[in-house]
Amino acid sequence: MRYILLLSLFMGLHSHAENLTLKDALNLAEQNSPQVQRASSARDESYWKKIESYSAFLPTITGTVNYMPTHKYVLTDFDLGSGPISIPGIVPTTVYGLQARYNLFDGLTSTNRRYGAQSSEKAAIDSLNWARFQTEREITLQFYRAVAARALKQVADSNLKTLEDHLQDSRLLKKSGLGTNYDVLRVEVQVSEASSEVLNTMDDIETASGHLAELLGMESAPEAVGKLPELPSAIADSVKEVSPLRRPDLSALRNQVDALAYQKKAASTHWVPSISLIGQYQYYNNLNDAVDDWHSFRNAYEVGLNLTWNLFEGFNSEAKNRQALEERVQMEKTLKIATLKAQQELSLWKRKYKYFYSVYKARQSDIGKSQEAVRLAKAGRRAGSRTNTDLLDAETELFRAQAGAVHAQLGVIEALINLELSTGQKLYEFN
Repeated sequence: MRYILLLSLFMGLHSHAENLTLKDALNLAEQNSPQVQRASSARDESYWKKIESYSAFLPTITGTVNYMPTHKYVLTDFDLGSGPISIPGIVPTTVYGLQARYNLFDGLTSTNRRYGAQSSEKAAIDSLNWARFQTEREITLQFYRAVAARALKQVADSNLKTLEDHLQDSRLLKKSGLGTNYDVLRVEVQVSEASSEVLNTMDDIETASGHLAELLGMESAPEAVGKLPELPSAIADSVKEVSPLRRPDLSALRNQVDALAYQKKAASTHWVPSISLIGQYQYYNNLNDAVDDWHSFRNAYEVGLNLTWNLFEGFNSEAKNRQALEERVQMEKTLKIATLKAQQELSLWKRKYKYFYSVYKARQSDIGKSQEAVRLAKAGRRAGSRTNTDLLDAETELFRAQAGAVHAQLGVIEALINLELSTGQKLYEFN
């Protein structure tokens, strides 16, 4: 079913002339993202480790079959008065056996291991949820970076085309005697810079597309199509603090701390004796060497208790106990570091969001003013009150404001997504 979904998604992408929408990217990531697949595999592994921990509460049953086609019995000599006699120690050549063992008490070692496995599974589930959330937001950000790169490429192309037109006009004015060599050289420098900027925007497109393909688990990604969203200004103020319960990665660390605590408890009971109920049943033939002479088979059984007390093993168990203790301390400190970092990131990205939002609004205002300045410069040039240089400066400011608006709008999106990652909450539904 999974491969059918992937095939249909790839066919849908191809049918849209290799265009990629945000919805397509998120659907593809859910099926193909290496980060999500790795976290999903870790979740499955933790599930089977939990199943493994249940085995300590179930009896173990082992079946054996022994057959000795070639043998020489051990002889024991006896003196019965009339002379020594050797009696062979006959053992069965065919034995069908069944052994069973059930753990009655082990100092709660198995119980703590089971609790630890359950905590590890919860941590793996939280890690999977975090991987899905993080991948979704990272792909969203990278998608809009690709969209912004193409928007900046359009601005750079328009700027270059305008400057080339001005260069042609400057050369014509110089030939006619109405312009100077200074005017031509000035525009040539600007054309050179604009050409470099076009190459830079092309490189940005390739870089953004490459990073997007990497997140999607693909060698190359189709062209990202869409427009940058207009985000509301009040989003940043809606989040007050980081709640560890809302961040799956912090919850995963907490569950890992719990798992190590149970592991430490399990390792600390090495000095407690363990008691098991054992039983054995044998169906054997010691009358002849036949494997299936059922009339010659006999049976034997035994049931009892087994007590095992580990008195000394070279401090192996105590070393494991100390290792588990230090691992738990390390994980607790890792959790504390992550929590403090999340609080700092929350404060940082709230400030960044407000900053980029104010810059974006300012650039939008600059675009309107620059468009009016271009209109006035064109009218003034026709009336003879403005020069070609005035028009060039006005158009340059317009393109600069348009590029600045794209950068600021992308900055708003990046700040919001990082704000979401710092809180573990989805604050805005991107379409």
